[in-house]
Amino acid sequence: MKDKKKKDRYSKVAWFVAGSAFTVAGFIFIPPLIQKYGNKAYKKSLKNDEIDFNEMGPEIVPFNEETKEKE
Repeated sequence: MKDKKKKDRYSKVAWFVAGSAFTVAGFIFIPPLIQKYGNKAYKKSLKNDEIDFNEMGPEIVPFNEETKEKE
């Protein structure tokens, strides 16, 4: 009975330590890595010579009184 309680206590402590380590890694180590490699991927995508203008969506044109159709 005592052996099982000790084992449960150790497993809870181990889970707590592992969870704490993952939390620290998620908040401290992972964001700089995402930023570094995300910037590299973005810069690599900018080097693409061909731009497909058909996939960009609608164009936004500023409204002027001169372009307004007269009724």
